[in-house]
This record gives sequence, C-alpha cells and structure tokens, in this order.
Amino acid sequence: MKPKANGMLSVFLGLVIGAVVCPEIVQVAIGQNFDAMYNDQDAATNHINRGLAKLGVENLDGARKEFEFVIGMEKDTGKKHLAYLNRGVIFALEDRLDAAVKDYLMAIKLKPDYAEAYFNLGAVYYRQKLSKKAEEVFLKAIEIDPEYGRAHYSLGFLYLDQKKYDLAKLHAEKAAENGVPFRTLKERLAKVGQ
Repeated sequence: MKPKANGMLSVFLGLVIGAVVCPEIVQVAIGQNFDAMYNDQDAATNHINRGLAKLGVENLDGARKEFEFVIGMEKDTGKKHLAYLNRGVIFALEDRLDAAVKDYLMAIKLKPDYAEAYFNLGAVYYRQKLSKKAEEVFLKAIEIDPEYGRAHYSLGFLYLDQKKYDLAKLHAEKAAENGVPFRTLKERLAKVGQ
C-alpha cells in the first residue's frame, strides 16, 4: 500500500513540475500558499515586511503591491495603518503628494496616536508650502511623542523659514537631544546669527 502524500507535499510537487512549464505561475502560487499557512495577522505582517524590503531597494511597484494587498484584506489585522503609511511614502517619492496626503490621513484615522503618520503628513504639507497645516501636524507628532527628533528637526526648519528664530533654535536643540544628528538646521541658524 502506498502512503498518501500530505497536502503541502502535493503542492510542492505541483510547483516543482509547474516551474518547468511556467515559472511566473509558481512564484504567485508560492506566495498564495505561504499566506494560506498563516493566519491573517501573520499574512499582513509578511506582506508589510516584504513591502518594506522592496521599498528599501527602491522597487516601488513591488512594494506598493505588498502594501495594497494588506489594504485590501477583508479582516482588520491591525496592520492597515502601516500599509497606508508606507504606500503614502511611495506616493510622496513619486511626487503624488495629494495621494500621499490621503494615505497618511487614512493611517491617522486607523491609528489616531500614530506619530509617524503625522510627521509624514507634515513633511508633505511642508513640500506643498502649506506651512500652517505642516506646523499643526508636526506639533501633533511631538504631542504624541515628545522625543520625536525628526519632527522637532522639521518643525525647526519650518520656523527658520518663517524667521521665528527662537522657536527654530529650540526645536534644533530638541532634535539634537533626541538623536537627530543633522547639522543643516544649526548651520542655517548660524548663518542668520542664531
């Protein structure tokens, strides 16, 4: 009597045989079966991590697909705010600033205490020359996380542009205290005698 192959062995053998015929189908099938082995939470984490890895090597389309997979999941996995944030980063990199704003706002809606989303939203508003909105969301990021050095740094630049030198200097110092090693803000303050 022959032993029966378990389901995963059958899938594996099918994939090996399929690899000779059509490697693209196998790549998709492996991803789908991999996700099926885990619960929705693990699948969402897996896609976020794969998206971040692709983003890290500037594979924006591949990263976007990973984040959109999580966004499209029916069940709430507690990871959608991360997917929206990171898809927003891709939109910002592509200069699709309005789309980035929408994704950052969605990340904030899903996780209202998400300082990183407020910071990224502020960075886009700053690029759009919406200084008042940028200031508000940088301050919100700092309210959520008072040690958020990058938010202090960016707020310092905003105040420098507005010639609010005392505030710019204050936030440059707070940025340095919180591990942001950038010197540009301090150098620009020094040029204007601050």
